Amino acid sequence: MPAMRIRTECRPCLERLIDLTVGLATSDPDLGAEARRQAQAILTAEFSPGAIPAIIANRFHRAIKAVTGNPDPFKARKQQETEMARRMAAQIAGRSKSGPDLTLALAVAGNALDFFRPEDDIVRDMTSPVRFSGSQVQLWQRRLSERPGLLLYLADNAGEQFFDLPLVQSLREQGWQVIYVVKGGPIQNDLTWQDLHESGLGAALEPVADTGALTVGLELAQTSPDFQGLFAGADLILAKGMGHFETLAHFADSRLFFLLQAKCQPVAAALGLPQGSFVLRAAGAL
Repeated sequence: MPAMRIRTECRPCLERLIDLTVGLATSDPDLGAEARRQAQAILTAEFSPGAIPAIIANRFHRAIKAVTGNPDPFKARKQQETEMARRMAAQIAGRSKSGPDLTLALAVAGNALDFFRPEDDIVRDMTSPVRFSGSQVQLWQRRLSERPGLLLYLADNAGEQFFDLPLVQSLREQGWQVIYVVKGGPIQNDLTWQDLHESGLGAALEPVADTGALTVGLELAQTSPDFQGLFAGADLILAKGMGHFETLAHFADSRLFFLLQAKCQPVAAALGLPQGSFVLRAAGAL
């Protein structure tokens, strides 16, 4: 199965991400200039056919943190997005909090969060009825109807936990042992243990594990032995967001399902769908 490969339009997007991250990481012009120089050098060296955008981002995020001494440049941004998500989830939970199809739709609506998009667009996509495109909801439901086992729920952006909770609860009510998985530490605007507990949902989503890695998406070789054991032993894996799709799309793994909004053209093209589509897709169907 081919991976989600880089396209020409990924370069300006990654450059914008460098500028945003450096601006959040430091107000010191000298540190900012050096961080930007190193990040741009990584981008130039890594940007080639066959590269994966999220993995390039992981490389330059490490450099920016090291130069600026800021371990969590997106902390304030994550707090803002979390409060926005809290408000939005409360507004729409009444019509979406029960039933397996509705909780799945609510969870994917939360993936509309994106620091590159205008807030009005995010609110529109979160509050509009979700229509899955080119998706395999029935296959997912068939897999859920099998004998329940261990299900890893790979979380994405800080704030999405408010949209994930009803789905996690529904899966547990169906007998699945769901472990909610966050990142091993700060990386971009992805959800960490600290973000989760500061939001007040840590106890509600327990049991929670972390990857042991600070990466956008999932670079399995970078994760902890404990997480690798969980991954190997899982019966189903639900991976949220474009970062997980980018880094795991090449896995020929029948246990793996991707749940996301295709917010950029390269990801939409890899899925064969219009940009902005909501999708649930089995890894083996890509």
